[in-house]
Amino acid sequence: MSFSEHIAMGFLDENTNKILLGNAYELIKKIPDKSIDCIYTDIPYLYLQNGGGYSDLAKRTIVKRESLKDISDGIDFSILYDFVRVMKKINCFIWCSKLQILDIMNYFAKTDINYEILVWCKTNPMPTTNNTWLPDIEYCLYFREKGVKLNDGYDIKHKYYVQEINKLDKDLYGHPTIKPLKIVKSHLLHTTQKNDIILDPFSGSGTSCVAGKEIGRRFLGFVLDKNYYKVSIDRLNGIDKNGQMSIFTDFENV
Repeated sequence: MSFSEHIAMGFLDENTNKILLGNAYELIKKIPDKSIDCIYTDIPYLYLQNGGGYSDLAKRTIVKRESLKDISDGIDFSILYDFVRVMKKINCFIWCSKLQILDIMNYFAKTDINYEILVWCKTNPMPTTNNTWLPDIEYCLYFREKGVKLNDGYDIKHKYYVQEINKLDKDLYGHPTIKPLKIVKSHLLHTTQKNDIILDPFSGSGTSCVAGKEIGRRFLGFVLDKNYYKVSIDRLNGIDKNGQMSIFTDFENV
């Protein structure tokens, strides 16, 4: 093992089962090649708001809409190279905007892997104005290389989930795009094994890390926002943003 590889392994060993505050594009460079069992992440994106513009989730600013292409600009897709580099075998979930699907699919189409488009259908979507559809669908792309073991179980093999937006989770953890813990746990139970390491480079309020912890997987998360960093650390410790033990929201989603 080279000196640089030794340093990289040390970084991973030191930070497993932690969420780190920092830039994902820089932190992922510190992870050694073929050391991660699964990536599960909800990538940054610019989303439509009120039918006439879109909001940058990281900066909470409304941006004038100039083209549909702009909505895909919430992420630098060069990070996908590092996604592939750090995984032992490609085993990757990416929640994304529908306008990001083509870019991501085109990247992974260069590799000989299986893919699925997983769907969360919301029963209580936000109302819309103007000539727009209800935002009642969210997409999660899943890519799997030959040799990745899938676990059996009827309840964890669904590709289509019908579930309401958990407003209590949004209130408790303050993240506008929080994903249902039940869905995340089902995805990971189907595609990972006990003690596997799950990486979430854009961990937000920490849902994927909480899911990993609850089902006996190791995890590593990166988050850029200091407020969400605190929220996610507290959440791992079972504390909501009000400083109370959060016993209701996760119970609902188990």
